[in-house]
Amino acid sequence: MLSRRRTIAVAAAAATWLALTSAITASEELNRAKDLYRSAAYDEALNLLDSLPSSAESSEALEAREYRVLCLVALDRRDDAKKAMATLISAEPLYAMSETEASPRVRTMFTEVRRATLPSVIQNTYADAKSMFDRKDPKAAAAFDRVLTLLKDPDVAGNAGLADLATVASGFRDLSKALATTAPTPAANPLSAAAPPPPSATPIVRTATPTAVPVLVPPVAIAQSIPVPQVREEREWDGEVEVTIDSAGKVTAARMTKPIQPVYDQQLIRAALGWSYKPALRDGAPTTYVKQITIHVDSRPECSVRITRACRTVTSDTR
Repeated sequence: MLSRRRTIAVAAAAATWLALTSAITASEELNRAKDLYRSAAYDEALNLLDSLPSSAESSEALEAREYRVLCLVALDRRDDAKKAMATLISAEPLYAMSETEASPRVRTMFTEVRRATLPSVIQNTYADAKSMFDRKDPKAAAAFDRVLTLLKDPDVAGNAGLADLATVASGFRDLSKALATTAPTPAANPLSAAAPPPPSATPIVRTATPTAVPVLVPPVAIAQSIPVPQVREEREWDGEVEVTIDSAGKVTAARMTKPIQPVYDQQLIRAALGWSYKPALRDGAPTTYVKQITIHVDSRPECSVRITRACRTVTSDTR
């Protein structure tokens, strides 16, 4: 048994030493690549940067990506440089090119790529946050905060495709925080609990303080008409539309989270903006609510208005 413990300890120490050595080596190689770049040995610097391990420290990995961009620009490989910039922005959307290393021309190119890349990065960040919310992950609120931070970036100001996302993200962020505050406290580990006090002559009575749990009542549809599809394709579609309902029961934003068909998507969004609801209630008071509605569309000829047997025309399943 003792021999086995020694073996495990030696293995753990060896793994730690190898990880530390690898980190030191990666840092040294990055510094060497930077020196090669500054000496105009761009090809050698690029080869060295490409050989760096992906497990390098985050700050060093980002710096390596930046110097890779600088080498590609210096070699006049503009298309490759733009792809490298997009990769850098996807990894760290708030990253800014170094003013001491990057020329104004390179920083201008970086800004152009960032303006083109950032909207999709924000959409992906929102999708990840929404998945965390669906899994009841307590980190969902922080993820939605990151979405809201990115939406305030000047490079996406005035982007029509992101106009309603701030409202939706704010709604989910608030719901995430509300759910987190009402989550049950994990039970204490009985093995680590302190020993009970000795019995006393006078019993001690402890009364638990009740915790108020907010009651959320979803909105109820008053007018939620689904438009009839005017499409040529003879098939079935399944999609999903997400609407934000304010405290007055009006839809203030609508977006397709699962597109159906481009023409019909626009028709459905226009219709959704005219829907009305009995507003959601939190502890009896009207509140904003984000609602998702799944849509099924069937445009086959046998599913016309006159023939609906064994067919599904347009239906909605609200959740």
